[in-house]
Amino acid sequence: MWTRKQLKEKGKASFKKAYWKCVLAALILAFIAGGSGGFSGMGTSLGQTFGNVSESNDDEKGSDTTVVVDGDDDESYDESVSVTFNSDLDTDGDGIIENEDGSFTVKSDGISDEDAVAIGVAFVVVVIVVTGVVIALAFVFDAFIVNPLELGCDRFFFKNLDEPASLSNVVYGFEHNYKSIVKGMFMRDLFIFLWSLLFIIPGIVKTYEYRLVPYLLAENPEMDYKTVLAKSSELMKGQKWRAFVLDLSFIGWEILAAFTCGLLDIFYVTPYRCSTNAALYEAIRYGAAEE
Repeated sequence: MWTRKQLKEKGKASFKKAYWKCVLAALILAFIAGGSGGFSGMGTSLGQTFGNVSESNDDEKGSDTTVVVDGDDDESYDESVSVTFNSDLDTDGDGIIENEDGSFTVKSDGISDEDAVAIGVAFVVVVIVVTGVVIALAFVFDAFIVNPLELGCDRFFFKNLDEPASLSNVVYGFEHNYKSIVKGMFMRDLFIFLWSLLFIIPGIVKTYEYRLVPYLLAENPEMDYKTVLAKSSELMKGQKWRAFVLDLSFIGWEILAAFTCGLLDIFYVTPYRCSTNAALYEAIRYGAAEE
């Protein structure tokens, strides 16, 4: 059985053997992990744009309101005066038009209830469509770009355990059975997402159950998704809790990294953690950490 100390010592040693290569691979992982987040900003910007358009339309439309001013005890008022507020603007710019029946029309900017409902419905529809497009683009980017790069970085750290690896491993997923890799990694993400809908805990369990999928595909890119998911699930039986505790052991490093604005994370913690995760796969798959 492997121990955390064994895995972390091996991970640290392999990381230090090819320090700058590991840092670069960690930078790539950090970039792809946050790259898809840019799509959410696009949705926010579009929402603000449509909001500005709707506000400008509100200013251009008006509604009619009639106000009746009753006379009082003052002798200067001997009858009621009807004042109609209308969105039709007069050309002389004085704001008040006297009608033939003695009433007055006062121009007033506004919007009718029917127009307000129509604009509101149109805005909601546009937001839904834009959000759907953004989510679809994020899924496509994740499936065809992020996942193959993640697999390549995992392969690099695994190969680097025993001898300095080449950075060309990072693009391995694009050069070997790309379709099979895309499908396998996508199905992993899909199942984790679906299980997460049943509350958070099942999703976390599935995340650890399918933790070895990228490493298995990195070694056997021809494996179909059913086989690779089943294999990862089989290997992780009895290992999920121990892997979870292994992850918790890096919390102290993450806290320290926060005080350096992420610099420690890039130049030490992430490559150290990735090398340790590769050592975990090696120990579970091949028993390399057994005493």
